[in-house]
Amino acid sequence: MDERTLRVLELDKILRALEERCVTELAKELARSLFPSVDIDEVRRRQRETSDARRRLEKFGSPPLGGISDIRPILERAQQGATLEPQELLTIARTLERATDLKLWMLKSDLDDSLRLHAERICDHAKLIARIRWCIGDDGQVLDRASDELSSLRRRIKTVQQRMQQKLHDLLRDPSITKFLQEPYYTIRDGRYCLPVRAEFRQQVPGIVHDKSSSGMTLFVEPEPLVEMGNELRLLQADEAREVARILRDLTTEVVSELPSIAQTLDGVRRLDFAFAKAKLSQDLRAYEPELNTEGIIKLRRARHPLLHFQGFVVPIDFELGDKFDVLIITGPNTGGKTVTLKTVGLLTLMAQCGLHVPTAEGAKICLFRQIFADIGDEQSIEQSLSTFSSHMSHIAKMLVRADDRTLVLLDELGAGTDPIEGAALAKAILLYLHKRGAKVVCTTHHSELKHFAFRQPRFENASVLFDPETLRPTYQLVIGIPGQSHAIDIARRLGVPTEVIREARHQLPRDRKETEELITQLTEERQTAERMRMEWERRLKELERREAELREREQKLREEEQRILAEARRQAEALVRRIEGQAEELLKLLKKQFAAPHTVLPAEIRQRIRQLRQQLPTPIQPAQGQSSQPVADFNLSVGTTVRIRDIGVIGKITAVDNDGKEFQVDVGGMKVWVAAAKLEPVSEVPQMTPTQTEVAAVRVKKMISAPTELNLRGKRVDEALEAVEKFLDDALLAGHKVVRIVHGKGTGKLRQAIHDYLRTHPQVRAFELAPLNEGGDGVTIAYLEAM
Repeated sequence: MDERTLRVLELDKILRALEERCVTELAKELARSLFPSVDIDEVRRRQRETSDARRRLEKFGSPPLGGISDIRPILERAQQGATLEPQELLTIARTLERATDLKLWMLKSDLDDSLRLHAERICDHAKLIARIRWCIGDDGQVLDRASDELSSLRRRIKTVQQRMQQKLHDLLRDPSITKFLQEPYYTIRDGRYCLPVRAEFRQQVPGIVHDKSSSGMTLFVEPEPLVEMGNELRLLQADEAREVARILRDLTTEVVSELPSIAQTLDGVRRLDFAFAKAKLSQDLRAYEPELNTEGIIKLRRARHPLLHFQGFVVPIDFELGDKFDVLIITGPNTGGKTVTLKTVGLLTLMAQCGLHVPTAEGAKICLFRQIFADIGDEQSIEQSLSTFSSHMSHIAKMLVRADDRTLVLLDELGAGTDPIEGAALAKAILLYLHKRGAKVVCTTHHSELKHFAFRQPRFENASVLFDPETLRPTYQLVIGIPGQSHAIDIARRLGVPTEVIREARHQLPRDRKETEELITQLTEERQTAERMRMEWERRLKELERREAELREREQKLREEEQRILAEARRQAEALVRRIEGQAEELLKLLKKQFAAPHTVLPAEIRQRIRQLRQQLPTPIQPAQGQSSQPVADFNLSVGTTVRIRDIGVIGKITAVDNDGKEFQVDVGGMKVWVAAAKLEPVSEVPQMTPTQTEVAAVRVKKMISAPTELNLRGKRVDEALEAVEKFLDDALLAGHKVVRIVHGKGTGKLRQAIHDYLRTHPQVRAFELAPLNEGGDGVTIAYLEAM
C-alpha cells in the first residue's frame, strides 16, 4: 500500500481516534501499527471481530479493562535476571487479577463468537497471584508471613528495640543524665538510638557520637549501655534484609517460570481491548460492516467522511464504481465537494481493509484493492523546482507503471496547471491507459472536454456535485450520470462583477457550450424532481412497513392474550370439574348405600342437590366424537323416549314425568336424575354404550352435586358442633366455596369460642370474622377458605 496515499487520505487521524478509544497501552500499540490488509480472509476476520465486539458492547456495555498495566518492561527485567521490587510484583498481580476479571466477564455470556477465543487465551494465574498477595501487602511491604525465618527475625528485632527503648526511658528519667541533655528526648541517627547532648558536656555522657546539629551546639550520642544492643539490632536487620531479598528472588523466579503464559494472557487482553476500541469507533461513527469483494465493486449509500462526521457537519453521498462503469469523472464548481468525495471513497476503502466499520448505511459494498493511489492537493515543491503540474505528473507517472486490475486510482484536478487543451488531451490519455490496465479510477476536473469524452467512452461515467446559484453555496450532494457546471459566471455576478461584463461573458460562450449548459441544467432539475419523488415514496414505504410491523405485533399480542385467556379458562373449568367430581363420588356412595335397589326414585332433597351440582358445571360439554345421534323433528317427550341431556351431552331414557310436564326423570347408566324439559332433546337412534362409556356417563351425572354454604349449629353441644363443622368445611372445600357462614348463636359464647379455636388451626381456613349486625352479628361467623 502506498505510504503517500495513506498520508494524503489521512488514515493516521482515524488511527489516532481508534487509539483514543483503547484503554490499555497494549491495545494502543496495535492501533498505532494497524495497516490495511489485502488478504480478504484476514480482512473478514478483522471485520467479524469488530462486529462481534459491537454486538457485545451494545448488549452488555463496556468490558472491565481498568487496572491493566503494561507490565512488559517489568517482565523483561525479570527475564534478564534482575530481582523485582515489591511494587513491581504487586503491579504484575493486579494486572493478572484484572485480566482474570475480564475473562470471567467475557465468558459469562453464551455468545460463541470470535472474541470468545481471545478470552479463552487468558491463562489461569491464580497460584502466582495468591503467592504474591501472601508475601506482599498492599503498601508494598514484604509481610512477616512470607517466611518463618522472616517472621522470627522481625520478632527478635522488635524485642531488641523494646529493650533499647526501655533503656532510653530509664536514662531520660535519670537526673544525672538529663541535666546534660539539650532536650529530654531520644532520636535515631544512622539507625542508632541517640540522646541530644549539649556539646560542652560531651565527656559527661559516655558513648559514641553519630551526628551533630547544624549549629554545633548539640551532639547526638549513642549511650554506652546501648552500643551492644545497637550492634545486635544492626546484625538482625541485615539478616532481615537478606531474607527479604531471598523472598523477592523466589517470587521473581516464579514470575519468570510463567512468562510464556503471561505473554499469552497479555496478548488476549490487548486483542480484546483493541476489538472493543474498534467497536466504540463504529458506534461513534454510526458505522456498519461492509460487504467485501474482489471484483472491483464499490457501492456506498449515505457515505460520510469520518473526520467531517466528528466535526458535526457532513452531507452523506451515494457513490458507486466498478459495476456499470470503471471510470468516474466528477465535475462541478470549486468548494462543491469533489475532493471530499475522493477522500471519502479512498478513506472508507482503507478503513474497511483495516477491519474498521465504515460510516454508511447498511449494505455497503467495498472491494479489497492491492494498491490505492491518490494524487490530491497542491504539493508544489520549491526545493525541487517542481511546479504544481510537474508535481502531479511525477506522482501520476509512478501510478501508471504500477497500476493493474486490483488498483484504485483517485486523481484530483486531472490535467490542471497547464495549457487547457494539452491538459485535457493528457487527461484523456491517462484515463484510457488506466482503464486499459483494468484499474478503477475516480477523478475530478474542470475540463469540459472530459464531460463529452465520458459520454463517448464505454465503462466511463460522468458525475457532478450540486451547487445553488442563488445562494452561491454548494449542496455537497453527488449526482452520478449528469456532468457538472462550474458556475463561474454566476459566482462572478453575485460577487459584484458589473452586469455589462457578465452579459458579455455569456455572449462569448460558444453556442454549443450554452446549449450544453442548458441541457445539463434541465437534466439536473429533472433529476432533483425524480430524487424528491423517490425520497417521498421511500418515506411512504417505510411508513407502510412500520404500520404493517405494528399490526403484526398487535395481532401477535392479541393471539397470545387469547391463548392465555383460553388456557386460564380451561384450567379453572378443569379445577371446577375435579371439585364437583369429588362431591359426586361422595354422593354416589351415599346413594348406593341408601338406595341399593335398582331404579329407585331419588327423594326430592337429593334431586335438589343434583340440580345445584349440575348448575355449577362449566360450559356445556359437546357430545363425544363419533356419535351419530341426530335430533328428531317431534319433540313430544314421554316415558320410554331416548333423550340427550344438552348440558352434559349424555344419553338416557325417560322413566317418569312430573305433574305439570316441566321436568322428566332420566335414567343414565343406572343413575336417575330429574332434568328440565328445556335441557332435553330426543335422539333418533339409541347408541350401544360399552361399560366404559356407561361409567363416563355416570361420572358426568355425578358432577351435578354441590355443598351448602351455611351451617346451623344452634342447639348442638361443642363436640357435636365441631364434628359438624369439620364435615361442613370438607364439603365446602370440595365444592370450591371460598366463603361460608357458620351459625352458632350468641348464648354464653363457649360454642363460638370453640369454633374460632378450631378455625385457627384449620390449614385451609385463610381468615374468619363475625358477621355484620344486619347478618347475624355475634351469632354468626364468616370463614374465608383457600382453594385446595
